[in-house]
Amino acid sequence: MSDESAQDDVQRVREASDIVRVVGEHIELKARGREYVGLCPFHDDTKPSMYVVPAKQMYHCFSCGAGGDIFTFVQDYHSMTFREALKYLAERAGISLQSRGRRRTASDSALSVSRSVLLEANEVAQKFYRSIYRHAEHGKAARELVEQRGISPEMVEAFGIGAAPQRWDGLVVFLSSKQRTLEPYLQAGLIKARDHSTEGGFFDALRHRLVFPIRDQIGRVIAFGGRRINDEDEPKYLNSPESPVFDKSATLFGLDLASRSIQREGVAIIAEGYTDVIACHQAGITNVVATLGTALTPKHATLLRRLCHTVVLLFDGDQAGQRAADRAAEVFLTLPIDAKIATLAGFTDAKDPDELLKRPGGSETLKSAIDGATELLEYRIARLRDRLASAGAAEMERALRDEFRTLGSLGLASADKIRWQFVIRRLSELSGLNAASIADLVREGAGRARFNPRADDQPRPKPADCPAGPAEVLGCLLAAPTLWLGLEDHQRAVLEQACTGSPLHPVFEAMHAAEQATGRTELQTVIDELRRRGSDHRLAVELERDITRRLGDDPEQIGPTLKQCLAELGRSVQTIESKPKASAAERIEQIRASKVSGGTNTRLYPRPPGVLKTDDESSV
Repeated sequence: MSDESAQDDVQRVREASDIVRVVGEHIELKARGREYVGLCPFHDDTKPSMYVVPAKQMYHCFSCGAGGDIFTFVQDYHSMTFREALKYLAERAGISLQSRGRRRTASDSALSVSRSVLLEANEVAQKFYRSIYRHAEHGKAARELVEQRGISPEMVEAFGIGAAPQRWDGLVVFLSSKQRTLEPYLQAGLIKARDHSTEGGFFDALRHRLVFPIRDQIGRVIAFGGRRINDEDEPKYLNSPESPVFDKSATLFGLDLASRSIQREGVAIIAEGYTDVIACHQAGITNVVATLGTALTPKHATLLRRLCHTVVLLFDGDQAGQRAADRAAEVFLTLPIDAKIATLAGFTDAKDPDELLKRPGGSETLKSAIDGATELLEYRIARLRDRLASAGAAEMERALRDEFRTLGSLGLASADKIRWQFVIRRLSELSGLNAASIADLVREGAGRARFNPRADDQPRPKPADCPAGPAEVLGCLLAAPTLWLGLEDHQRAVLEQACTGSPLHPVFEAMHAAEQATGRTELQTVIDELRRRGSDHRLAVELERDITRRLGDDPEQIGPTLKQCLAELGRSVQTIESKPKASAAERIEQIRASKVSGGTNTRLYPRPPGVLKTDDESSV
């Protein structure tokens, strides 16, 4: 397909996709004037730093510099290539793409291609498991188990439940019959290689199991969980291994179905298993998700705090549930999100939500347990008091001291100032001890390993430093694109000369090319041109947002600033051109003279044109 067809696809998808709605499906947004703000998902944001501008269909984070259009957001949030983001948004908007081929850009890395292949392999496997579930013979045992568990046909469809056949090579034979290469299925953990010491070949990872597809927030199948059908098989549950598309510590089962409800309620409920989640959704409690056989992690918490302000941990009342609640403290202590513990004990003798919801009135009982959830700190202190109910005052004091030191070692000492004050004050209320003493004990315990929710994340690179004059001019032209058309030829020449050799030059070239191709230089058009060239467009977004923030986007407001900046640029260029160039001998003599006067201070030596001073030199 031609570049024109591909660009037509991009334009049709963009026009059908509202950036506020798309971004709002991933993070919680609040209106602020003509814009929307939310916690930026691309750095450890503690206050709303991301602004979404519906009038320009773009977003920008003033803290980390992330920014772009609707395609950029989907690409960065879901680690997609541009083509994958285009396809996702097209499917979301119900648009059929015309183009089938596309020239690769710098963003389409080998890793991204591998991700695409793995996602396709998971989708093929999902269709296979679904067909087995529906098969009269091979899916009979799975359907009987589903019926015994009380899972409705509607939930089977919503969660995409399937079945693995009772044979060692069901998926392998299916893939071979379709002449599909097996490598992606090996990497995804769907099939395994036999020991070469035996007959060789491959076998299925999931056999005779009820299969639950594990999907990401936008519904792509990234892994599978299998529950045994025969009670004699071990283990009871099997999950896919981690892969480039599946990070167990950052994935929540059911989030694709629960995210809207979580945002609407402002509360996420975390259960302990697949069937608990399905039972809750079937009962109309749809803001429920589950971890995948792991403890709650900082990545889970970071994901949820973009969607809601409160998390309720719905644990069984047994010792394992209590230990899970204790581990949750490590995750939530430092994050600005409320965490509560809800246990079934005290409300019912049912061992889990799945069992409870099969009983008459179970839904009301479960809602009562959730409504009666105890905040995390209160839960910990209450359990401590229960354990030491018969202890004396001295023993209780020692236990509280140990508890506060433990909270310090779990990361409380690294919380931001507001969170720190809130938690210390709450601990003082719960324990009856002086807040200053508690703070000292928490700091004592902070000598151990500190919790950092985003320690493994690399900071997003900032745009390179740019010359102030041309940066201001380009920002004005991007914020008020009609002014570009009013530039005189000599002004464009001056601007191009000022941008040459700096990170601004690709932006200038893209604006010029966009005007030649479309007659327009709006930010969206420039972003498209930079993307087509394989160049990073975030600098253009930052330049535009800086001017808009200071001057607005009215050409009458921006015009005088642009005129002044262009005049200053013209004078600086003329000054540089009018200066006679020193000969090689004269330059050597200048350096010798600098050495005599400056000694070993090389910061005073003459520099070639264009070399900037360091921060230290600027103060000399």
